[in-house]
Amino acid sequence: MSRRVRVLLAALLSLALVVGGSSAAWALWTASAKATSSTTIGKVAAGIKGAEDLTTTFSSTVTSLTKPLTLMNSENLRGTTTTSVSVTSDSSLALAQAIDVVAWPVPTTADCTDGAPVGSGSVTGTWASLPSMTTTLAAHTEVVWCTRSTPRASAPTPATANIRVTLTTSWGSWVSAPVSGGFYLNTSAATTASPATTCTDHDGNYVDLTWPASSRPTETWYAAYVGDTMVGKTSQDYSGSIQLAPSDFPSSIPAGTSTVVVKVVDSTGAPTSTVAGSGPVTLFTQNDGAAIRCGA
Repeated sequence: MSRRVRVLLAALLSLALVVGGSSAAWALWTASAKATSSTTIGKVAAGIKGAEDLTTTFSSTVTSLTKPLTLMNSENLRGTTTTSVSVTSDSSLALAQAIDVVAWPVPTTADCTDGAPVGSGSVTGTWASLPSMTTTLAAHTEVVWCTRSTPRASAPTPATANIRVTLTTSWGSWVSAPVSGGFYLNTSAATTASPATTCTDHDGNYVDLTWPASSRPTETWYAAYVGDTMVGKTSQDYSGSIQLAPSDFPSSIPAGTSTVVVKVVDSTGAPTSTVAGSGPVTLFTQNDGAAIRCGA
C-alpha cells in the first residue's frame, strides 16, 4: 500500500469516528470548548458613598463629628475592601494630623450617631494616617463604617484639609480599579460668640427659647442641644422658638444649669455647625416635681 493511500485511509477513519459519535473524539472537542469559555469568570469593583457628609467646620460649639461612610463591592465576585487616606497637596497636612479619628463597622447608617459607642473592629489614627477599614464582602454588598473625628487643641487655625479616602476591592489576583471620595475639614480664624437666646419662664412647667432668625430662609429647621444631646423637638423658622419642659431632658443630663445651644439642622435632621443662639436653663425640683427655669 502506497504512502498516499495510507494517509487517505487515516483521514477517512478520523472523519468516521467524529460523525459516528466516537466518545474519544467528543471528549477532545468538548475539552477544547470548555477551556476557551472559562477565560473570564467574574469581576471585582469598588464603590464609596457618604464621604461628602464628613465635611465640617470645627469650632467651640462643633467639637467632634460622627458620620457614616459606606464601602461597596458592586460586582459579582466576593472581595476584600482596602482603604487608605491622603491629604491633597493644596491643603493643610498639619490640620489632618491634628484631627483624631476612630472608625468602626455598624449595621446601618442609622447606627452611626453622636452618642453611639465605639464598636468592635475599630481602627484609630488621624486623617493624615488611618489604618485600612478592611472588610470582606460578598458580591453586590456593602458595609457601613462609622467615623468620629475630633480635633486636638493644637489644631491650626484657620486651616482647611482636603481629605481623600481611596478604596480597592480584591479577590485573589483580581483587583478593582481604585475609587475615591473626598471631603473638607476646616477650622476658623476665631470663634464668633453665638447670639443669646431669649428665654421666657412658665411657672417652672416649661420655658420658651427664641432666637434671631431673620437672616435665614423661612424653611430653615432648628433643634436645641445640650452637648451632643438633642432636647425638645425640631422647629421651623416661621415659629422661631422651641419649647422645653423637664421631660424633654434625658436622665443623662443631670439637674442643675445647662447651656442649651440652638443649631440649624440639615435635611436629615442632623445638626450643622451653624449656631442660631445659646443660653442657660436650670433643671430643679419644686413641690409638684421636676421643673425648669431660664438662667442659672
